[in-house]
Amino acid sequence: MSRTFADSRLVEAIADHIRFHRKVIASGNRYVSAFGTRSEAAGRFGTVGDSTVLVEVQVRFTEKYVYMHVPGAPRHEHRVQVGARAQCQGHGCIDPVHKTPDSAVFLLGDDADGTAETALPLVQKAREWAQAHAETCRAKPYTAR
Repeated sequence: MSRTFADSRLVEAIADHIRFHRKVIASGNRYVSAFGTRSEAAGRFGTVGDSTVLVEVQVRFTEKYVYMHVPGAPRHEHRVQVGARAQCQGHGCIDPVHKTPDSAVFLLGDDADGTAETALPLVQKAREWAQAHAETCRAKPYTAR
Protein backbone atom coordinates (compact mmCIF):
# COMPACT_ATOMS: atom_id res chain seq x y z
CA MET A 1 0.00 0.00 0.00
CA SER A 2 1.36 3.38 -0.91
CA ARG A 3 0.11 6.83 -0.14
CA THR A 4 1.64 9.93 -1.65
CA PHE A 5 0.50 13.44 -0.93
CA ALA A 6 -0.43 15.91 -3.65
CA ASP A 7 2.46 18.02 -4.85
CA SER A 8 0.38 21.19 -4.72
CA ARG A 9 -0.38 20.60 -1.02
CA LEU A 10 3.28 19.87 -0.40
CA VAL A 11 4.46 23.09 -2.09
CA GLU A 12 1.87 25.06 -0.14
CA ALA A 13 2.99 23.52 3.18
CA ILE A 14 6.67 24.25 2.49
CA ALA A 15 5.87 27.83 1.49
CA ASP A 16 3.85 28.23 4.69
CA HIS A 17 6.83 27.04 6.78
CA ILE A 18 9.05 29.59 5.03
CA ARG A 19 6.56 32.43 5.49
CA PHE A 20 6.07 31.56 9.17
CA HIS A 21 9.82 31.50 9.81
CA ARG A 22 10.19 34.82 7.99
CA LYS A 23 7.46 36.31 10.18
CA VAL A 24 9.04 35.01 13.39
CA ILE A 25 12.48 36.35 12.45
CA ALA A 26 10.99 39.73 11.50
CA SER A 27 9.29 39.99 14.90
CA GLY A 28 12.68 40.80 16.41
CA ASN A 29 12.32 38.47 19.37
CA ARG A 30 15.87 37.79 20.52
CA TYR A 31 14.96 34.38 21.96
CA VAL A 32 13.93 33.00 18.57
CA SER A 33 16.55 30.88 16.83
CA ALA A 34 17.33 31.52 13.19
CA PHE A 35 18.34 27.88 12.88
CA GLY A 36 15.98 24.95 12.63
CA THR A 37 14.47 22.21 10.52
CA ARG A 38 10.83 21.67 9.67
CA SER A 39 9.57 18.39 8.20
CA GLU A 40 6.51 17.66 6.12
CA ALA A 41 5.31 14.17 5.13
CA ALA A 42 5.39 13.53 1.38
CA GLY A 43 4.43 9.87 1.21
CA ARG A 44 4.19 6.50 2.92
CA PHE A 45 4.88 3.13 1.35
CA GLY A 46 4.06 -0.28 2.80
CA THR A 47 6.81 -2.89 2.57
CA VAL A 48 6.60 -6.61 1.90
CA GLY A 49 7.19 -7.28 5.62
CA ASP A 50 4.31 -4.95 6.67
CA SER A 51 6.63 -2.15 7.70
CA THR A 52 6.43 1.45 6.47
CA VAL A 53 8.78 3.67 4.46
CA LEU A 54 8.18 7.35 5.21
CA VAL A 55 9.15 10.10 2.75
CA GLU A 56 9.62 13.58 4.20
CA VAL A 57 10.56 17.01 2.91
CA GLN A 58 12.93 18.86 5.19
CA VAL A 59 13.18 22.65 5.20
CA ARG A 60 16.39 23.85 6.87
CA PHE A 61 16.81 27.40 8.12
CA THR A 62 20.28 28.81 8.71
CA GLU A 63 21.95 32.13 9.24
CA LYS A 64 25.23 33.48 7.87
CA TYR A 65 27.16 36.41 9.22
CA VAL A 66 27.99 39.00 6.55
CA TYR A 67 31.66 39.97 6.91
CA MET A 68 31.71 42.87 4.49
CA HIS A 69 29.10 44.89 6.33
CA VAL A 70 27.65 47.92 4.57
CA PRO A 71 26.29 50.55 6.99
CA GLY A 72 22.53 50.28 7.23
CA ALA A 73 22.40 46.75 5.81
CA PRO A 74 21.63 43.70 7.97
CA ARG A 75 24.61 41.87 9.44
CA HIS A 76 23.09 38.43 8.94
CA GLU A 77 21.72 36.61 5.91
CA HIS A 78 18.85 34.29 6.72
CA ARG A 79 18.91 31.29 4.42
CA VAL A 80 16.71 28.34 3.57
CA GLN A 81 17.47 24.96 1.96
CA VAL A 82 15.10 22.19 0.99
CA GLY A 83 15.86 18.47 0.98
CA ALA A 84 14.05 15.14 0.92
CA ARG A 85 14.52 12.02 2.99
CA ALA A 86 13.10 8.50 2.90
CA GLN A 87 13.36 6.25 5.93
CA CYS A 88 12.34 2.64 6.41
CA GLN A 89 10.79 2.18 9.83
CA GLY A 90 11.15 -1.57 9.89
CA HIS A 91 13.04 -3.59 12.50
CA GLY A 92 16.12 -5.22 11.01
CA CYS A 93 16.29 -3.19 7.79
CA ILE A 94 19.83 -3.14 6.39
CA ASP A 95 19.51 0.12 4.38
CA PRO A 96 16.96 2.24 6.28
CA VAL A 97 17.75 5.83 5.19
CA HIS A 98 18.02 7.59 1.83
CA LYS A 99 18.75 11.32 1.61
CA THR A 100 18.73 13.40 -1.54
CA PRO A 101 21.26 16.21 -1.90
CA ASP A 102 19.86 19.51 -0.67
CA SER A 103 18.68 22.19 -3.03
CA ALA A 104 20.58 25.38 -3.67
CA VAL A 105 20.70 27.93 -0.87
CA PHE A 106 17.96 30.56 -1.05
CA LEU A 107 17.59 33.72 0.97
CA LEU A 108 14.68 33.74 3.38
CA GLY A 109 13.36 36.92 1.76
CA ASP A 110 13.11 35.28 -1.69
CA ASP A 111 9.82 34.09 -3.17
CA ALA A 112 8.54 31.34 -0.86
CA ASP A 113 6.57 29.57 -3.60
CA GLY A 114 9.56 29.47 -5.93
CA THR A 115 11.77 28.10 -3.19
CA ALA A 116 9.17 25.47 -2.29
CA GLU A 117 8.89 24.25 -5.88
CA THR A 118 12.57 23.29 -5.91
CA ALA A 119 11.66 20.44 -3.54
CA LEU A 120 9.52 18.56 -6.07
CA PRO A 121 12.36 16.86 -8.02
CA LEU A 122 14.03 15.91 -4.74
CA VAL A 123 10.80 14.44 -3.39
CA GLN A 124 10.31 12.49 -6.62
CA LYS A 125 13.76 10.88 -6.25
CA ALA A 126 13.05 10.00 -2.61
CA ARG A 127 9.67 8.51 -3.56
CA GLU A 128 11.29 6.38 -6.27
CA TRP A 129 13.82 5.05 -3.76
CA ALA A 130 11.05 4.40 -1.22
CA GLN A 131 8.95 2.50 -3.77
CA ALA A 132 11.89 0.34 -4.84
CA HIS A 133 12.86 -0.27 -1.21
CA ALA A 134 9.29 -1.15 -0.22
CA GLU A 135 9.12 -3.80 -2.93
CA THR A 136 12.15 -5.64 -1.56
CA CYS A 137 12.37 -4.90 2.19
CA ARG A 138 11.25 -7.72 4.45
CA ALA A 139 11.85 -5.91 7.73
CA LYS A 140 9.17 -6.35 10.36
CA PRO A 141 7.40 -3.43 12.02
CA TYR A 142 8.32 -2.45 15.56
CA THR A 143 5.80 -3.86 18.02
CA ALA A 144 7.23 -2.93 21.44
CA ARG A 145 7.18 0.85 21.48
